[in-house]
Amino acid sequence: MLAGYVVLLYAHREMAANLRQQRHIALAQATGLALGQRRSPAGKGRDPLTQQLADHSTPLVLVWIEPISRARGPVLLPPGEVFRGLRDEPGLIAAADAAAQKAANPLFVEFSHHGRRLVTSSHPLNLAGQPHRLHLLQDFTVELQQEQVVTLLLVAVAGASALFTSALLRLVIHRGLLPLDAFSATLAGMGSSSLSTDRLPLADQPLELQPIASSFNDLLDRLSEAWEHQRTFVNGVSHELRTPITLIAGYSRRLLCRASTLTPEQAEQLELVASEAESMGRLVNDLLEIARDDAGRLQLNCRAFDPYQLLRDLQLRLERTAGGRLLLQPAPRFDGEVSGDPERLSQCLTNLVENALKYSPPATPIELGLSQDGAELVWHVRDHGPGVPAAERLRIFERFVRGASQAGSAGHGIGLAVVKTLMERMGGRVLVAQPATGNGADFQLRLPVLRSNPRSVHPRRWFSPV
Repeated sequence: MLAGYVVLLYAHREMAANLRQQRHIALAQATGLALGQRRSPAGKGRDPLTQQLADHSTPLVLVWIEPISRARGPVLLPPGEVFRGLRDEPGLIAAADAAAQKAANPLFVEFSHHGRRLVTSSHPLNLAGQPHRLHLLQDFTVELQQEQVVTLLLVAVAGASALFTSALLRLVIHRGLLPLDAFSATLAGMGSSSLSTDRLPLADQPLELQPIASSFNDLLDRLSEAWEHQRTFVNGVSHELRTPITLIAGYSRRLLCRASTLTPEQAEQLELVASEAESMGRLVNDLLEIARDDAGRLQLNCRAFDPYQLLRDLQLRLERTAGGRLLLQPAPRFDGEVSGDPERLSQCLTNLVENALKYSPPATPIELGLSQDGAELVWHVRDHGPGVPAAERLRIFERFVRGASQAGSAGHGIGLAVVKTLMERMGGRVLVAQPATGNGADFQLRLPVLRSNPRSVHPRRWFSPV
């Protein structure tokens, strides 16, 4: 649109200049034709000729005749007070002659003189058989000023039209994009748990988006079917594997109780079988938890419990497999109480402790602690291993993602993902931080403190009878 206005302004300017040129040439031809019909020479009919020049002149047009040979007579100018300003202005005729001599086309020569825009032309003229030259000087100053005003008005109209069109176009585009915004909002609200229920309503979509919405609904149907097959497979396999793995681990531990009848090599191999069976059992449990959560069937038994007693029970349960490396920090004093599923929280702490045992040097301790950070109760599992780089502290809690420091160790990359899932379902969160002193990592399980107690009591006395 702006380019069109520019072309319009340029065309208007060229058309106005062409019109001025045609008018001036037509005036010069008519004047030359009228003066060329005289039969008496200029010398004998001087007064009638000058009067005829006055008839063809106006306050904005000066006509004069100049003999080809200066010896034949002076320059003839129109008489009268009307043309005094053009006749008597110093240097005007000389400036017109100089501009005509420099121009390649003497029929139309534009020049400026004292702030005025003038046009001059010269034409051969035969008066009674004697050669003369007819000169026309026309003042277009007022006309050019009017053209400038018109140009400014066109520019102003073009600017206002551009602004109005831009505002209108913005409104039209905004209204046109509203269906796309609603379409995007609907897509953003879809998740794995709603693949089987959420569909895009075709009737509410514009005609242009209905084919896309229909294709997307078909894609959701296929994804929902594939997702359901995957959940059914994981759930079924997990259930089917739990029984044989439990039997293998149980019988292995029973045989280890009779290790006195076994050789050291046999006892070591049997210990390896029992350990791997227990590890496989934990993997199957983790897969089962993920499958239940994806299916929306994960059940939690949240209630108030003693948070420090949970750590003590965890230490006693894992002490045999940890080789005496678990170090329980003293119980802190804090206000409030916490609610959650103690079994699930113990499962999360177990996963963190096993990771710490696996990825930290054998001779270093694993510290278990409890603290209060504002409105959150925090369980700590600190190790003295290589730590977790800052760039990986969020990614390691995703499914099947392992940190760079774990590349050479055995693992499946779902233990921390299960921890994150269970903590989020209990209304808490899990994070990893750098310990205040020393190397390693500080894995933290955080649950909100439900209410404050004006008296600071030991957590082990919370559920004691008053």
